[in-house]
Amino acid sequence: MSDEDDLEDSEPDQDDSEKEEDEKETEEGEDYRKEGEEFPEEWLPTPLTEDMMKEGLSLLCKTGNGLAHAYVKLEVKERDLTDIYLLRSYIHLRYVDISENHLTDLSPLNYLTHLLWLKADGNRLRSAQMNELPYLQIASFAYNQITDTEGISHPRLETLNLKGDQRRWPSDLIRLPGAATTCMTEDRGCLFLPQSWKFITT
Repeated sequence: MSDEDDLEDSEPDQDDSEKEEDEKETEEGEDYRKEGEEFPEEWLPTPLTEDMMKEGLSLLCKTGNGLAHAYVKLEVKERDLTDIYLLRSYIHLRYVDISENHLTDLSPLNYLTHLLWLKADGNRLRSAQMNELPYLQIASFAYNQITDTEGISHPRLETLNLKGDQRRWPSDLIRLPGAATTCMTEDRGCLFLPQSWKFITT
């Protein structure tokens, strides 16, 4: 057998080895994204921009006084956002989807006093704390790193979704606005509260 034949025979094994190493690195990277508590180095600060707002805004409606119009729906999911400071200026928003980003702070939402519906799933949130939003009815913070319900005190909130967050909730979980009695499964399931509250942790 010639040296060329030997070389050809050895090349597939080398490719297979490199492929296995690449797959291993990919799996390790995915595990890091799931388990790591800090941003990977490649996640550079990515603030919400005016261009993103123009692309994500929809649903033109009358404002509160009925004399003007504004877009009230925003979808900016999967944009690798780390900062939504710009939302402070969009006070007429009622429906906001900021899911699948890298957000750690929701304080700009405190200015959206007309907010009815919020989806912030799949971020890096450790808390869902915000100022009291008088019209917020549905809020979803699934698959974050939230461990308590501190700062969730919105008077008209009907459904709170915390799927995939902290499984072992503290004993004071039931101390939510308007809660007189509760029915909750062990670590997973739904917590149904009187009147309009429904708390989801499945």
